[in-house]
Amino acid sequence: MASYKLYCATSSVVLTDFESEEFKQLTEIQYYDNFIKDCLDGEKKGDFVIYGNASKLLEAMKTTFKFIEAAGGYVLNNLAQSLVIYRNGLWDLPKGKVEEGEDVENAAVREVMEETGLEKTPVIERKLLDTYHFYRWGNETEITFKKTYWFLMTYSGSSYRTKPQTEEGITQCIWADDGMIDEMLNKTHRNLKVLFEFKKDGRI
Repeated sequence: MASYKLYCATSSVVLTDFESEEFKQLTEIQYYDNFIKDCLDGEKKGDFVIYGNASKLLEAMKTTFKFIEAAGGYVLNNLAQSLVIYRNGLWDLPKGKVEEGEDVENAAVREVMEETGLEKTPVIERKLLDTYHFYRWGNETEITFKKTYWFLMTYSGSSYRTKPQTEEGITQCIWADDGMIDEMLNKTHRNLKVLFEFKKDGRI
């Protein structure tokens, strides 16, 4: 059995092979090509569920839209602070596109270092989860479907200095105490909230 949660603007859709009490609270729909466009345009709003072969539905979406893969890290230092960035008015986590021929672990570490300017390479501890979301750039009509691989990383450098990658729209890069997690949850992308929730409830 498989389930995938996909984010699309202010809406979300779960692709799933099975029913549960959680899914029964969602609005059931049948997948059609314009559904994602309608969500991005604000014509469909809410949290939806599509029952069926979840893996096949996911693969179908990869071929319907422009599909890219990205990788990033939730980085903790020796003080258990979280490495977060501020980009386009929202708290975010360092991540970026996986280059051709690059494995996702190396991509995640590279992107973390590029976007935050860490002086020492962080170490991957374990895989956390994958997130999926749809978006369009500006006035473009093409819809991009992005899968991001997330890894828990630790940083043991003697210097915690950071340097935000301003050319990527990053204006701040800080080590955040747990007391800031609620602020992050209230001002971040919907698909990232689960990662901040992991930190808040002690799963990382």
